[in-house]
Amino acid sequence: MNHLTVQKIQSIERKILPCLAMVLLSSLAACTNMDATTQSNASDASFEVTPPPNFTRGLLARRVAEPLYPLRATNLGIEGWVMLRFSVNEDGEVISNTIQTIEEQPAGFFELSATNAARRLTFVNTRGAVVEDVRYVFRYQLDGLNSAPASVPESDIIQFREILPLRLITPPYPEVALELGLEGYVVVKFTVTASGAVQDVVVDESEPPGVFNDEAVRAAQRLRFDPRIVRGEAVQVEEVLFRFDWNLPR
Repeated sequence: MNHLTVQKIQSIERKILPCLAMVLLSSLAACTNMDATTQSNASDASFEVTPPPNFTRGLLARRVAEPLYPLRATNLGIEGWVMLRFSVNEDGEVISNTIQTIEEQPAGFFELSATNAARRLTFVNTRGAVVEDVRYVFRYQLDGLNSAPASVPESDIIQFREILPLRLITPPYPEVALELGLEGYVVVKFTVTASGAVQDVVVDESEPPGVFNDEAVRAAQRLRFDPRIVRGEAVQVEEVLFRFDWNLPR
C-alpha cells in the first residue's frame, strides 16, 4: 500500500469517527428519554389506580354484587376500577337505563363487567322516592378480592340455582270483596329479571274473575327474588306463575 493511499484512509477515518460518535450519543440520549418517559407513565398509572370513594347519598347497600373479572384483564395482569353513576328506585333497585360510566381506569377493560354488576345491586331506600346521581365504584384486583376471578375453581361457583323469593307481599283485601263476603285467588304471570326484579305482570287466572286482579298485579310488581343462576351467571326467567289468595277471617 503506497503512502498516498494510507493518507486517504486516515483522512476518511477522521471524517467518519466524529459522525459515529454523534450517532452513538444521540442513541444514548433517546434511550435515556424513553426510560424517563416510561418511569413517568408508570408513576402516573400507579397514581390513577387509586379510586374515588362511593357516594350513595345515604343509601345502604342491601345486596352487593361483585363483578366478574374480565378474562382479558386477568391474562394481562391488569387491575383497575370503574366509577358508575345511576338512579335507585323506590324499592332500592338500580334503574338500568340510568347507568353511566363516569371514569374507568385503565380504559377499555372493565366497563361492561361493572355495568352488569351494577344492575344486580340493591339498596335500602327508606325515602320512598327515586334517588338520583348515586355514584358507585367497582374495584378489580388480582389478589382474590373479586368474587369470581379466573383462578376460582369451577366447583366453587354456583352452576345452577332456581329463583328464590326475597320479599313476600300480602296484598290488601279489596273493600268491595269484604262487603260482599267474597273469597278468591289470582294467578299472575311475569318475568323475573337477572337482577331479581319483576316485570311484565299479567293475570293468568282469577276466581271470581276481575275482583282481585288489580291488587294481585300491584302486589306482584313489588315481589323480589334472588335470580336464577345458570353456569355461574344470573339469567332472566319468563312466564313465572305466582298465586295470591284472599280468605275471610274464620
